[in-house]
Amino acid sequence: MTSFVPTKEALRARLRALRAGLDEAAYAARSQAIIERVLALPELQHARTIHIYWPLVTRREVDTRPLIAHLQAADKQIVLPVVDTTEQPGRGRPRLRHVRFTGAGALRPNRWGIDEPVNGESVPPEALDLVIVPALGAGRNGYRLGHGYGYYDAFLAGLTVPTVCPVYDACLLETVPAEPHDVPVSVIVTEYETLRPATSP
Repeated sequence: MTSFVPTKEALRARLRALRAGLDEAAYAARSQAIIERVLALPELQHARTIHIYWPLVTRREVDTRPLIAHLQAADKQIVLPVVDTTEQPGRGRPRLRHVRFTGAGALRPNRWGIDEPVNGESVPPEALDLVIVPALGAGRNGYRLGHGYGYYDAFLAGLTVPTVCPVYDACLLETVPAEPHDVPVSVIVTEYETLRPATSP
């Protein structure tokens, strides 16, 4: 008898429901526990220029704002993603640009409601020392489950620096199905564990 393997869409629906069930207190406590573990990573301590996402708090994305504030206080260079929807022949789907973060006042929501820096200095991917990657969930096999747009996998495919994925323990799966374009992360951090999957570079 073959075992049932949920599709990525089924997993996304399940993980979105888990996150939506977090009340304010649980959301704050779980995010804080994850961020404290991220701050202890040697990869983070050694990094100078860090790509990080600004959280969608209404969707209970792990709240990285305290982490960003801590990194700024430590004089780290913070870079946020911007989804480039400019259509160019032969370019395919939109890609991520990387813009220096100067403060929350310089952020504006894009078409998906994600706050992005406007009119900031672009930073080339090769200048990054570390990337903190958003995800709905992740597997112990090193693969993350995003929203399905493919922006991050296209970006991660060309990187050699450490990649860190913060997720709630409830959203840590034994395995996430991998497709040819999927890229594993170096480190997965939950409230209780710091994992460095063997499949990661």
